[in-house]
Amino acid sequence: LARSTVRRFSSAIRSVDLAPMTNAITREGANVWEAASEQRTTCSEVVESLLESGFLYARNSPISPETIQDTLKWSDWLFDLPNHEKEKLAGIGTGGAEYQSYYKYVHQGGLSDNIEAFNLCNDDVDSTKDLRSDYYQLAGFDEQWIPPGRSNLWPSGLEGEEFREHTLSYWKQCNLLAEVLFSCVEVGLGLSPAQISKYHKKVDHTLEIKKYHLLPEEFHNEVRIAEHADLSTLTILIQDTVGGLQIVDRTNEGEWVDVPALSDCVLVNSGDFLRDWSSGEVPSTLHRVAATPKIREDRVSCVFFVSPDWEADMTPWSALAAAENSSTDSSSNGAAAADEMSDTAEAMRPPFAGDRMPAGYYF
Repeated sequence: LARSTVRRFSSAIRSVDLAPMTNAITREGANVWEAASEQRTTCSEVVESLLESGFLYARNSPISPETIQDTLKWSDWLFDLPNHEKEKLAGIGTGGAEYQSYYKYVHQGGLSDNIEAFNLCNDDVDSTKDLRSDYYQLAGFDEQWIPPGRSNLWPSGLEGEEFREHTLSYWKQCNLLAEVLFSCVEVGLGLSPAQISKYHKKVDHTLEIKKYHLLPEEFHNEVRIAEHADLSTLTILIQDTVGGLQIVDRTNEGEWVDVPALSDCVLVNSGDFLRDWSSGEVPSTLHRVAATPKIREDRVSCVFFVSPDWEADMTPWSALAAAENSSTDSSSNGAAAADEMSDTAEAMRPPFAGDRMPAGYYF
């Protein structure tokens, strides 16, 4: 077997070197299903990490340490814009129920803890309607009732164009990392080729850049964002070194473990969709943003939510395998991914500052 590439940074989260799989997938004509032992070891370590904690630190991924730092710097630039410039990016979008790129909202911290956010959908389509029409048509909606969706708004000027160029490049690297991780999980769990990736062809993902402002001295709450799991397949996170993110330690129930930023790593966690496809084998681990006394700086994070196509079949893999092994019809009339989104989103929504709501779902 190839040498282990796992480094352990806490009792809860491992770090996995993705270089063998990243190199294989980005190499033209490569077939990861004929993977060498080193690549299969990487796949096993990814799966073991997710099964153990629902999280992993990914290093030597398509997202370089330099890209991480540049993305955080551009995020600071965005939130340092004058309020009137940011307000141009806010407001109700074309879909009515979906809201545009910039907004503020309030969580458990109360009105003294407004959080700024910039939310981006796939920029390669005119509107998210292009990505979701199949779901609505399969659900029996007439064309006139299909929501028109939304598109991105971007800061203006030369620096605004540079921000857009960098952010879209980062988006593509996140998507490539998602493809690498899909292959790792498919190989590591012994699934059929493309068992996961086939449900993410439309790249209907969301990038949310957040700024948590410096807390006032009189702030005494313990939590800024309450414990939650992600309504995603995978979530990819980079964050500055301020701290605050915590996860439930699955080996010590009820104990919260700090999740520091590592300069050479991207943080990845499995979400509700991967949990449901695997019948709970892959966890969707609870996490939160804490307000620890040592945090006396602004905090910035960039969260990339990898979501399935809205019409993706959510039938568990075990049910499909059982049907196939019994020589019965393995086709499914299971729920679509969007059904789970709509069932979950309203129960999870926090109050929003200025009656603004983010596009997509609350994480």
